[in-house]
Amino acid sequence: MKTVKILNNNKANSTPLTIAFVLCILIVCCGISEYFRLMIIVSGVRDGLQQSVIAVSTTNYDEVYNGLREGYSGGYVLLGNSWSEKLDYYDVYSRMDKLLGTASQGGYHVKVQEGGYEYRYSGLSIEITNAPLTPGNTNQNFEADARIQIEIPLSFGFQMLPPLKMEVRAKAVYMPKF
Repeated sequence: MKTVKILNNNKANSTPLTIAFVLCILIVCCGISEYFRLMIIVSGVRDGLQQSVIAVSTTNYDEVYNGLREGYSGGYVLLGNSWSEKLDYYDVYSRMDKLLGTASQGGYHVKVQEGGYEYRYSGLSIEITNAPLTPGNTNQNFEADARIQIEIPLSFGFQMLPPLKMEVRAKAVYMPKF
């Protein structure tokens, strides 16, 4: 009789449902905060890469200027009677290390934090496309396109999930103003 009375009592039936609902909301909030953390890190690395690739473009201004003076827009230098392509490749890794506070470790550039690393990147490739050696040609500008692989360990999932790996790209273009 007493057990039937206890089973028919409806006073605490919503407690398990409330606990499950609160746990679901907590997991969703953790997932959203992890997403925002990843987006902030990726945008910071992309901004550092962008600033570094802009430095590559601006360090080539002196190579491009010779051509502009002669009516051309590319990074060329006159050697004797012919024009020869001349480009400067800036040390993008060292610039990014200064901007992002990273250090080189075993083939990666790592942002160290307590208990591991916050993120690391590697595989930098810079492709410089020189403007053609033609007077008045504005179809193609001097461009520097950089790509880098970034790896960010997830803090949500108790290390059971693999780290986020993605390619980050940045592009800078040098265009003559006049």
